[in-house]
Amino acid sequence: MTGAGPLPVERLFQEAIDLQRAGRQVESEARLRRVLEIVPNAADAHHLLGVCLRAQGRAGEADASFRRSLDLKAEFADEGRRLASQLLIDGDPSTALNVILQSLAVMETEGARRIFVDCARRVRFTQEDHEVRAMAIRALNEHWARPGELAETGINLVKLNPVVKGLLGRSPLGAEDLAALGADALLRVLLSSTPARDIELERLLLAARRAMLELAGGPAATDAGADAALDFCGALASQCFINEYVFACTQDDSRRAEELRVSLNAALGAGAKVAGLHVLAVAAFLPLSSLPLARRLLDAQWPSAVAAVLVQQIREPEEERRLRESISCLTGIDDKVSQLVREQYEENPYPRWAKAAPVGNATELVEYLRRKFPLVPLAREAATDGIDVLIAGCGTGQHAIETSRLFRGARVLAIDLSRNSLGYARRKTLELGIVGIEYAQADLLQVGSLGRKFDLIESVGVLHHLADPWAGWRALLAVLRPHGIMRLGFYSEAARRNIVKARAFIAQKGYGATPDDIRKCRQDFLDPGVSAELRSVAALPDFFSVSECRDLLFHVQEHRMTLDRIDAFLRENRLGFVGFEIGDDVRRAYRARFPGDHAEVDLAQWQRFENDNPDTFIDMYQFWVQKPG
Repeated sequence: MTGAGPLPVERLFQEAIDLQRAGRQVESEARLRRVLEIVPNAADAHHLLGVCLRAQGRAGEADASFRRSLDLKAEFADEGRRLASQLLIDGDPSTALNVILQSLAVMETEGARRIFVDCARRVRFTQEDHEVRAMAIRALNEHWARPGELAETGINLVKLNPVVKGLLGRSPLGAEDLAALGADALLRVLLSSTPARDIELERLLLAARRAMLELAGGPAATDAGADAALDFCGALASQCFINEYVFACTQDDSRRAEELRVSLNAALGAGAKVAGLHVLAVAAFLPLSSLPLARRLLDAQWPSAVAAVLVQQIREPEEERRLRESISCLTGIDDKVSQLVREQYEENPYPRWAKAAPVGNATELVEYLRRKFPLVPLAREAATDGIDVLIAGCGTGQHAIETSRLFRGARVLAIDLSRNSLGYARRKTLELGIVGIEYAQADLLQVGSLGRKFDLIESVGVLHHLADPWAGWRALLAVLRPHGIMRLGFYSEAARRNIVKARAFIAQKGYGATPDDIRKCRQDFLDPGVSAELRSVAALPDFFSVSECRDLLFHVQEHRMTLDRIDAFLRENRLGFVGFEIGDDVRRAYRARFPGDHAEVDLAQWQRFENDNPDTFIDMYQFWVQKPG
């Protein structure tokens, strides 16, 4: 403790900590005030007093204590980061959020930014919080995390904006409403970064898109009101492209959008001037790259809102097509199921993402795992610097990019069945200036033919789409070096029980996997008359874009696992279970149920836990294992 005095002060401070953790805030406060009588400049005592006061609802006094602690000791920001992290583990995200905001006010570090995201995403706001809103805008603009991690929090805060709140459920909207929506910077950056995963907000965006059509097709397309709304219209067009035009479309909307497309084509052919709103309205219904004369749009000067959409919808897809042709093919794709899966992802590269998250300073693999799972023994022979990594099923590259940044000296081979996905991945990798990733088309079932071995293999959300997931797992194990590490992700049988019902409903309705059928099917799931099980599907994050919804509900091949079966495979192949990627709230509940499993690696007990809590692994079983020597 800063300014540490005689032993009684240290004892008082420790008692205050113990009382605070026990929830006895008033008694903890009394101990801390006695400490501060003896050592007035004890920064950590002022900080803990702020925590106690905040827990008692005395926000003003708490903030004064936090400010005093940070004034006394700027380096306390790092201690604040550790405290916020511990408060999160202890299940108090609101206090943790306050602590990390205070720390960020003094000193910003990548670790503190990451903790802000972890805190903010676990707090449900009931009133406007301008400080958190401002920090969320920065977090999205400056890529503090994957944008999807802040989507729910951002939407929560956006819907508390009185202007947005007043427009929810309203239709029709006018130019002044679009301008009012454009004044919300958090809404704009959310729409440009990640699918808007909220049904109520989606309905508002549908009304806004309809207003865009009306304005773009009339004389208001060039008036000041439309100009004031242009930033919002650009963000909405970007959102529609990101979610692959998942929004429902009435016959009237389709007719008007087609009229605008035809008139835009005609104007481009004649070299006539085009209003920016006209371009954005078309871009909100179909990708501009599909227009025969789209490149002519790049020859004109545009407001920034329009220029950003042209880059996203014309330049970037053009670059992906060019890069796709340079992707090497390492194996054949002979398996019938693999061919069907390839076709799905050629049509819908998955996922379409805009911004990558930072990962902090690069680390060594075993060091990373020992920090993450401190009670699990790991073989010392496991990979160190300069590791060879295989990402089996890399999709559009987000996973491969983050892994290459995370592990020092990583040499990454990222393979996928889909060349379109690989073209997207290659473009994003070059955009971020990342080296050390080799992208190639290959079937993971044939990786043994490459004659290469790896220290780390990651395959998350991939093996359960094979005809035989266990055969795919064995194929990957065969190219993993002794003591090598694997990170895997499988669907849970229990967690996907409602998905099974949804897929049966889709089959009964005769829906195919076309974008039109996906849009129609989504509306069925939003019908108040459907069962609660089907309505629950509409709350899942993957419901809000075409490629993700197809992956969620229309995949050509899906297997679901149980922990008992995974445990049997681990034993059969002598694999050591290292641990789950899972939230602190679940860990806390598991430890309370099974306090004897200190390392949290007993899969039989985890199976019992999941039986009682079937939504535990709603995102998949994601876990790490180690191969024996």
